[in-house]
Amino acid sequence: MKSLRTTGKATPSEVRAVNRRLLLQHIGQGRGRISRADLVRLAALNTATVSGLVSELLEQGLIREVGFGPSVGGKPPILLDLDRELFAVLGVQLIRDGFRIAAVSLRGEIIEQHDELCDPDRMIDGIVIAVQKIAGSLERTVLAVGVAVPGIVDHRGLVARSVLLQRTEFDLGGILHERLGYPVHLINDSDACALAEVALSEDPAPTLLALYLGDGVGAGLVLSGALFQGETFGAGEIGHLNLRTHAITCECGRKGCIEAVARISVLTGQPQALQLTPRGERVVGSLDDEAAERAGRNIAALLELVYELIDVRRTVICGPVCALGPGLLEHIRAALDDNDPYLGGRFTVEYSRLGWDGTLIGAAASAVHVELGLLWSLAES
Repeated sequence: MKSLRTTGKATPSEVRAVNRRLLLQHIGQGRGRISRADLVRLAALNTATVSGLVSELLEQGLIREVGFGPSVGGKPPILLDLDRELFAVLGVQLIRDGFRIAAVSLRGEIIEQHDELCDPDRMIDGIVIAVQKIAGSLERTVLAVGVAVPGIVDHRGLVARSVLLQRTEFDLGGILHERLGYPVHLINDSDACALAEVALSEDPAPTLLALYLGDGVGAGLVLSGALFQGETFGAGEIGHLNLRTHAITCECGRKGCIEAVARISVLTGQPQALQLTPRGERVVGSLDDEAAERAGRNIAALLELVYELIDVRRTVICGPVCALGPGLLEHIRAALDDNDPYLGGRFTVEYSRLGWDGTLIGAAASAVHVELGLLWSLAES
C-alpha cells in the first residue's frame, strides 16, 4: 500500500517531482495560512528549493499569493493557497440508469453539478457530451477527469469486471481520453468514497471502512492513511459476500449476498430507487423499516467480521442511502450494541457528511491526486 498523502522528502532520482507534490500538499492543508518559511520548516527543504518550486507553481497558476501573515520582527510573510479560479477537475459517477458529473475546484469545492438519465448503450456518448458542455461553461482549464465505476478497476486502469455495467476488460478510460482529450482516471466507486472520507478526516493517517450503499453495495478500505485495494484490486467487493445470515436470492442468482438485503432498491421497495429525473431528483421512495432492520443486522455482522479480522473500528456509510434518514443507521447501531468484541473497544458507525456527493468528490480527488499528487484537506478548520 502507498500512502495517499506525500509525507517526506524524495530520493535524488525523484527529488523535484516529489518535493513539488509535498509543497502542494502542505499548501492545500494550510488553507491560505502558510508562507514560504512555513514550507521550509514543514517540508524540511532548504530555502532555495522551496523558493524555486513556489515560483514554478505560481507561474503555472496552481497556487496564488493571498495576503500577508503577522510579522515576527521583519517584513510580514506572504501567504499562499491553492488557486480556486483557474483550474477544475471533473468527477463522474456511473450508476444503473445514468451518470452524475461535477466540476470541482482545486480546493475540493463543487462548482457545478449535473445528473443525467442515460440508456446504457449511449452511456459513453452521453458522458462525452456532458463533459464537453460542462467544461465549456466553466471558463477554467480542466486538468483531468476522474470516473467512479461500480466494479473492479485494475492496475492497468481497465474495468476488469462490473456486474452493473455488464462489462469485463473494458478500457473506458482510454475511450474517454481519446474522445475528450483530457487525462481520464478510473476508480472504483467505493474507493472514491474512501478518498473523500480521508480528505474529510482530521487524522493525517486514518483507518476506516467506507461502506457504499446504492445500486449495489461495496466498501473502500483505508489502513493508516493508505487505500488498500488488494492483490488483484478486488478488495471491498463485498456486495456478493455470503455471511450465511439470510437466504434471500440476489440479482446475481445466488442466495445470501449482502447486496440482496442492503442495496437501496430493497431498502425502499422501489426497483428504480436511484432513477434520475430531468428535475435532478435522486432517490425515489422512503425507507422501509422492516427492510432496514434486516439490512442493519446483516451489515452489523459484516462490520463485526471486519473489526475482528483487521481491527478497523470506524465505518462511514456513504452514498444515496444517506438521503433516506437515520433509520438504517439506528438499526445497525442497535445490532452492534449486542456485540462484545474480543478485541475490546467499540465500533463507530456514521453517515458521511458528504452524502451522495462523496462519490463525485472522490472521483475528482482520484484524478487530481494522480495528476498533481494532491489530496484535498476538507476537514473544517
